[in-house]
Amino acid sequence: MEIFRADKKSSESLFSRLSDLDKQCVGNDGWSAESFKSEAEKDNGIVLYAVENEVVTGLICGYFAADEADITSVAVAPEYRRQGIAAKLMHEFLGTLPDITKCIFLEVRESNSAAIGLYEKFGFEKLSIRKNFYSFPDENAVVMQLLMNKED
Repeated sequence: MEIFRADKKSSESLFSRLSDLDKQCVGNDGWSAESFKSEAEKDNGIVLYAVENEVVTGLICGYFAADEADITSVAVAPEYRRQGIAAKLMHEFLGTLPDITKCIFLEVRESNSAAIGLYEKFGFEKLSIRKNFYSFPDENAVVMQLLMNKED
């Protein structure tokens, strides 16, 4: 498995494949190809994806602003789960952030115990609950935060 970073030179078909994967994992709330393309083209956007045998198996998307970052989407194809892909993507994402990054935020479905467990292994802590953040089905989001141990 290899991890790549999408950017403004990436193909339209890649962004379509990322969108298809995201929608497969989260349903209609998944990002469009244009949303992934827009994020990848931003100077502060990060769109990473894993490929195995020419198949996009996972993705992580986010951005940074000032000294904070936000993870906006993480998805792994169902048939590739429990193989460490999300952990590798998370590790790569963290390594991509600027040195000035002090904290990272994300939201996750309250019922997604596997994802919450992964984030906790990386040091994320539960910060708050956002009531009815998700739809189809309606569900609360757990807001999580990771404080970076970087020295000023």
